[in-house]
Amino acid sequence: MGVPLKIFIAGGSGFIGRHLIKAFKAHGHNVYGLARDRVRGKLLEDLGCEPIIGNLLTNGPWERKIEKFDVAVGCTMPGKRGQPPAMRQVPELLKSHTDACSTLINAAMEGQVRGVVMTFGVLGYGEHGEEWVDEDTPWEPLGYGRFISAARDQLKHLAEYKRLPATFLFPGWVYGNGGWFKDQLLPGLEQGQARIVGAGENYISFVHAEDLAEAYVLAAEQLGYAPMSDDRPVTQMLNLVDDRPVTQKEWLSVVAHALGKPLPGSVSKEDCAKQAGELWAESITCSARVRNDRAKAALGWTLTHPTIKEGVPAALDSIRKER
Repeated sequence: MGVPLKIFIAGGSGFIGRHLIKAFKAHGHNVYGLARDRVRGKLLEDLGCEPIIGNLLTNGPWERKIEKFDVAVGCTMPGKRGQPPAMRQVPELLKSHTDACSTLINAAMEGQVRGVVMTFGVLGYGEHGEEWVDEDTPWEPLGYGRFISAARDQLKHLAEYKRLPATFLFPGWVYGNGGWFKDQLLPGLEQGQARIVGAGENYISFVHAEDLAEAYVLAAEQLGYAPMSDDRPVTQMLNLVDDRPVTQKEWLSVVAHALGKPLPGSVSKEDCAKQAGELWAESITCSARVRNDRAKAALGWTLTHPTIKEGVPAALDSIRKER
């Protein structure tokens, strides 16, 4: 590895972002994070990240502060944290996310940043039943992918038009210490409120948050240490999932067993949509067996938690140590 990189993270205070900060710091890089205000900036400071005050939806001084950085990482989520989005909000959320990502790409290009890493998700592939999915599979977003991933091709065109090296990452369902796994799923299982939605036979591709963060570090290092080139860059697209997709029912069985709880009962997709919203019901019942071969080959990525059978106990141990 060369000298430490200057890494800018938009979305550093979120579930994924917190793990990214920790991983980049562990690899010796200098990490800066975008914060909307000083309160959020203090959260980033506590994580060991130097805050830069600004907003991706507003041009401002923050853009000049990232000039000549090595890599900018975008892992923002549109909408208000803790408020499940509704189907009627999709156009608004999609525009917000697309505008934010476009601003980051433009700011990186204007500031002569060496490259960008952008976050989408495997729900962008949509429904594929038992079929295997790779990066060449057609893009047909469902569920939360309707607003997180739908603008992938538009943003790819923008990055390439600006001649900005970019890597677009498609994480699976990310679990670990924090986020939906800690704040919604575990309490739901502990309190007997969690449910299998539909038959539970749909395939879901997961990834442990720590493995995911290592992949982001590798992707950023690949961009940051690459020699300068006059060739027009082609955006790299990589799935970040573990080695073994599992059914929704198997996932809940493994987590429940690790907690010493029984397998939850089931609820119809229609009733789930009424209770938790159409987007959640569509997301949790979407089926795709996503491959990770390209990410392993392109980045030299190896997984500490290759399946949920290793990853779930590790995630629970990490959560319990904080209590």
